[in-house]
Amino acid sequence: MDLNGLALFQQMEQKMHWLSARQTVLSENIANADTPHYQTRDLKPFAAEMANAMPVVRTNASHISGGNASTVPVVARDRNFIEISPDGNQVSLEDQLTKVADTGMEYQMLTNLYRKQLSMIKTALGRNGSA
Repeated sequence: MDLNGLALFQQMEQKMHWLSARQTVLSENIANADTPHYQTRDLKPFAAEMANAMPVVRTNASHISGGNASTVPVVARDRNFIEISPDGNQVSLEDQLTKVADTGMEYQMLTNLYRKQLSMIKTALGRNGSA
C-alpha cells in the first residue's frame, strides 16, 4: 500500500525526521558538556518548519499568503539556557536530558499514531486491521 500521497502520513514522516534530527543535536550538546565556550543548539520548532514547508492555498484574495518552502530543519541556538559555567560552557545537562526524554516520548507517540492510522485504513479497505 502506497501511503506517500496521503498528507497525514507525509506530515507524520516529516515530524519523525525532525525528531530524529533533534535527538542528534541534543546528543551533540550533551557530548560537549565539558567543552569550553560551547553554546547549546536546538532545532527551530517543528511548527515553524511546517509553516515554511507546507504550501498554503489562498482561496480568497484577502487571506494571508504563505512563506518560502524549506524541508530541511535549520539549527538555531537554544536561547533558553539556564546558566553559563566559568569556562563559558552553557550546556545544562538537566535541561538537555529533559529535552531528550520529551523528544523520545513524542517520537514514540507518533509511531503509535502512525500504526493506528495504518490499521484504520486497512480496516476501511476490508483487509486485516492489525498492524
